[in-house]
Amino acid sequence: MAAGTNYDDFAQAYADENESSLLNAFYERPAMLQMAGEVAGRRILDIGCGSGPLAHELMARGAFVSGFDASQAMIDLARARLGEGADLQVANLGEQLPYGADSFDDAIASLVLHYLEDWTRALAEIRRVLKPGGRLLLSLNH
Repeated sequence: MAAGTNYDDFAQAYADENESSLLNAFYERPAMLQMAGEVAGRRILDIGCGSGPLAHELMARGAFVSGFDASQAMIDLARARLGEGADLQVANLGEQLPYGADSFDDAIASLVLHYLEDWTRALAEIRRVLKPGGRLLLSLNH
């Protein structure tokens, strides 16, 4: 997801817009949270976590969240929101992910897979890090 690294240049502006935009704050995040359902005690991977608004909501609902993004600037913003102890990493979707096999109950990909030309490797990696029976919850850019 090399295109994601371009977010370093405008991470704060994007994060600010994402907080209150109609699409993100009032449609996308609520829809993803509804799809996730009861998350207390579940280990969730936030794919393309950006500045961490979805991870924050999931953690507030009792989930154990790890997140990654291709942008170091976005990870820095997420760490400021979620705390220094948050499990956040810079990683590229479509390459080997820095997590062990069967690590997560769920993976959430909100408005991120459209950055990829080929989903083959990304979906294989997501499957690898999900526990058997784990769920991939995703939404696509319109």
